[in-house]
Amino acid sequence: MDWVYSGIFFIALFFVILLAEGLRKLFNWIPDTTRKLVHLVTGIFISSVPFLFHSKIPILTITIFFTILNYFAIQFGMLKAMHGTVRKSYGTVFYPLSLVVLLIFFWEKYQLILVISMLVLAFGDALAALFGENLKNLHYYQLARDRKTFEGSLVMFITTFLIVFGGLFLGSNYIPGGFQISLIETLWVTIIVSIIATVCEAISSRGSDNLTVPLGTAFFLHFMLSRFSIGNPAENIQLSIGLFLAFIVAFISLRLRFLSVNGSVATFLLGTVVFGIGGWAFSLPILAFFILSSLLSKMGGRRKKKLDQTFEKSSQRDIWQVAANGGLPFVLVLIWNFYRIDFIFYLYLVALSAVTADTWGTEIGFFSKKRPRSILNFKEVPAGTSGGITLLGTSGGAIGAMIIALVGWLSHFSGFSFKIFLLIIFSGVLASFVDSILGATLQAQFQCPNCQKITEKVLHCNNIPTVMISGIRWVRNDLVNFLAAISGLVWLWVLNLMI
Repeated sequence: MDWVYSGIFFIALFFVILLAEGLRKLFNWIPDTTRKLVHLVTGIFISSVPFLFHSKIPILTITIFFTILNYFAIQFGMLKAMHGTVRKSYGTVFYPLSLVVLLIFFWEKYQLILVISMLVLAFGDALAALFGENLKNLHYYQLARDRKTFEGSLVMFITTFLIVFGGLFLGSNYIPGGFQISLIETLWVTIIVSIIATVCEAISSRGSDNLTVPLGTAFFLHFMLSRFSIGNPAENIQLSIGLFLAFIVAFISLRLRFLSVNGSVATFLLGTVVFGIGGWAFSLPILAFFILSSLLSKMGGRRKKKLDQTFEKSSQRDIWQVAANGGLPFVLVLIWNFYRIDFIFYLYLVALSAVTADTWGTEIGFFSKKRPRSILNFKEVPAGTSGGITLLGTSGGAIGAMIIALVGWLSHFSGFSFKIFLLIIFSGVLASFVDSILGATLQAQFQCPNCQKITEKVLHCNNIPTVMISGIRWVRNDLVNFLAAISGLVWLWVLNLMI
């Protein structure tokens, strides 16, 4: 019967899409309205999956089909009732894709988590947008590319709270994979998950919340509920303390102008995972990187001010810089949560060693009295040129990588050999060279038509558009930093084979 139900499910989804398309044309509704309608109805359909299907294969097949269909519909301008938004969004691709991930990881044992996560996406996200667009006297904010409202975020929190609390309180008796926990524990889980889901929605752009909200909800639900179910609330206490500490770090950093507003929100999410799940072993190295690098970025203000018109970013880190430097460590902590082996911790340290070596190499290199040389041909280049290196900057990067290795050794003393210590340092330094090579070759470089200055900025001299003279337009400094961090893991593997 699973395949019979899947056929009905498939036809029903197509009927909803066609009905939305017909209503849009008949009443001349804007596409955002019909998109939310499809969003809600699909979420209700998905919540019925555990009651109808015995196997995940049929529904997984349909979901993959709609992921592919929606992608091509966006590319070719089809099904405007779903995809005809004012801004380009891949939300209709992320929506079924998130269900694919949830089906793979939660179908067998935790169907309740799957249902709650998709209902939070279906109702929370849709109602947040609905209220956030139609109430009067709205208060706007913008953390990423999309503009949000405080009223919409409040609705997102309240809706998530009601769905999670109601799902845990009532759904445990009716949906497979339920957890028997106390009322206080239910309230505890609900508050933490509601905060995370709201933050994920707030920092999203181009429909990415259709992926981050359900997956973030599912992960933290599983983390906390599994700990309560085995009678081990200590890790949930650690998570809660970690969330509080992450808020303190983000708030203080914002006040000290280490971070922009969106950078502080991203740091809050990063810190919650690192502090709350990784504990002190993971927290101390990333704090060492963040605090020391932030202090370095504030030094030499007069000297650096001369290069403000060269670099794309300022010393005040934004959301994209936080993602570039902390994205890989963030993912490695999530992986460590499931596979708690020392090797993942070493990879984590290498990722931090790489971004530290790169950051310190740049910050300390500012103080070099000699002009930098291109890493490609070692000819002198102007200060601030991508791919330019100095002996002082390279030495500073090596010291930064060594500090990360040292802090990692102190925070995780057991099993930390001298070989690992050296591998972390050398992998980080070599990754910083990769950063310089990518900066000199692939990173987009622009020239101002007014002053003829070479810069990373797309606007220069009172917002005059610059002209790209080298590199690839979409390869910018943040992407280069992220790729360099990944290369650090590759260097660790290569050096480990050689030594």
